[in-house]
Amino acid sequence: MDALPAVKHDALTPAAERLAPCRRLLVLTGAGASADAGIPTFRGPGGVWRSHRPEDLASPEGFARNPELVWEWYRERRVQVARAQPHPGQRALALLARHFPAAEVLVATTNEDDLLERAGVAEVVHLHGSLFATRCAGACGWEQAEDRDSERSRRPCPGCGAAVRPGSTWYGEPLPEAELERVLSFRADGCLLIGSSVLVAPVSNIPAEMALAGLPVVEVNCAETPFTSVATVSLRGPARDILPALVDLLTSPTVRDQRRRTAEG
Repeated sequence: MDALPAVKHDALTPAAERLAPCRRLLVLTGAGASADAGIPTFRGPGGVWRSHRPEDLASPEGFARNPELVWEWYRERRVQVARAQPHPGQRALALLARHFPAAEVLVATTNEDDLLERAGVAEVVHLHGSLFATRCAGACGWEQAEDRDSERSRRPCPGCGAAVRPGSTWYGEPLPEAELERVLSFRADGCLLIGSSVLVAPVSNIPAEMALAGLPVVEVNCAETPFTSVATVSLRGPARDILPALVDLLTSPTVRDQRRRTAEG
């Protein structure tokens, strides 16, 4: 398949102009942001759920029926993610978080992988849990970070002796309360939405409510989504191509100076 062409600079400028005045910028990434690094998405052509049923591999009921099947799948995913490397778009987000002028940037993701951290993003809010966390399947609250070897998954919980499970948020489970509250209390005045199908509530409500309130929401996605018609600006193409150029505009004085001259004139 031919590579998608890089987005033109004249398409990036309106997006940068809308985000440049933000003082609390929310960066929200979905599966498409990691797909550029070779991590399969869950939906769409070739997505994980075309070969597996969610209720078998990502639900408390599926884990209760066959915990070893669930763990086998998670161990394979951990190895796959550990072998992947962050792409230039993810590395650009690390630069944005450090150098976006006079503003605070909060990076949140519905992805379970650690590519953003390995790209250099100092703090990532994981709204759907972490692929590399193992926690008690009971109620004692024990949790531990693991690597791809998943050694801890083969032993009972050291806190109470119950089985242990992956730290992902499964179907039918609420999102981690502290992480969701972190995003909601941030009170963002702009959003950069990357590689998300914007289908799963309550996270899907966040950019939609911002757009309806008149706040700028810039979408970056390879394909049109249900959110495209609502977005302030929608940029079509891979995050690995679009984000480095967009972040370059946002972290340089060019767009800010242009806006200042327009306001003064």
